[in-house]
Amino acid sequence: MSIEIASQGSLFSSDFLTDTVCTTPEWQAITTDFCAGLFTQLSGVFGQFPISQQPNESQTEDDLIWPVLSLLGWSDALRQQNLSSKGRDDVPDGLLFKDKDTKSRANSHPEEWRRYAFGSAIVESKRWLRPLDRRSGKRGEETAPSTQMLRYLRRIDDVTSGALRWGILTNGTRWRLYFSGARSVSEQFLELDLAQILDLPGHNDGLFKLSDVDRAHWFRVFMLMFRREAFVQQGADSRSFHARAIAEGKFYEERVAEDLSNKVFREVFPDLAQSIARAAPTADLQDVRQGALILLYRLLFILYAEDRDLLPVKDHRYDDYGLRNRVRLDIGGRKDQGCSVLMIWAVAVIGVQRQPPWPVGGLGFA
Repeated sequence: MSIEIASQGSLFSSDFLTDTVCTTPEWQAITTDFCAGLFTQLSGVFGQFPISQQPNESQTEDDLIWPVLSLLGWSDALRQQNLSSKGRDDVPDGLLFKDKDTKSRANSHPEEWRRYAFGSAIVESKRWLRPLDRRSGKRGEETAPSTQMLRYLRRIDDVTSGALRWGILTNGTRWRLYFSGARSVSEQFLELDLAQILDLPGHNDGLFKLSDVDRAHWFRVFMLMFRREAFVQQGADSRSFHARAIAEGKFYEERVAEDLSNKVFREVFPDLAQSIARAAPTADLQDVRQGALILLYRLLFILYAEDRDLLPVKDHRYDDYGLRNRVRLDIGGRKDQGCSVLMIWAVAVIGVQRQPPWPVGGLGFA
């Protein structure tokens, strides 16, 4: 399962998004008929929107973003609620509520900024295809949308005492989910390209073209992550789907970190040092140890940098020099053949994905 489509952020672990999510009750409760129906409806919304032109922010918001949100279950919302008691410096485009009663309670407060304490998420809409991480230079676009979202979340965290912590930022095609409780809010978000998932003309081409199976998987992930139910606290533990997903990711990271330490320093490093010693039998043992450490940390750094897109892994010219693709494919084959736990760990670290557990037919809905 390709993870590149969600590589822009790290709010949820790649293991969760590609594998563990398929085992959740929420995933399994969605029928193929419902999934196919929503896919058709969303495709219809995009089909009526002039994606080949240059729709402005208002048109994108009214004719695309809000219809998509409505199909995702967000029927109760307020638009343009002022976060400040004076002036209009902080005015997110939308405030989403889990139900009608919660919206009514919010409306009982005459001060607009007080209504945010009742919301489930805010929405910030941008014109079609506007870059999310940089200012465009056009009038009215002097601030990067991502910077604007971070400012809103900080302000909301203050005025609600942490009651509202989620934000949705979108330019119609790219949909981002922000969580103000993340370790690094600016870097840890979830981004999915809905236009690529829907296979719109010109949006699913090139090196990272998604297969039908991939698109079926990521469409379901998009639906699970952005629909209203994902933000609602429920179940025996009174946690939202997002809260459980983040907790699962942290638990997974702790297991990988512990296993990483054990494997690297108890198995990989000794084996590496012995190999160097055999290749250079007259070398001083301290030099052997130093050489093994240097090589080990350089390899780990390259793998980390490739996994975080700090190296040009998406440029085909890098293929002959990188470790990510070559090692990942080799490890994937070894894992499928039942290799050691070390190989399984490597799969998790490098990000090998397996095919989803459903029949392949069309988009996986059949």
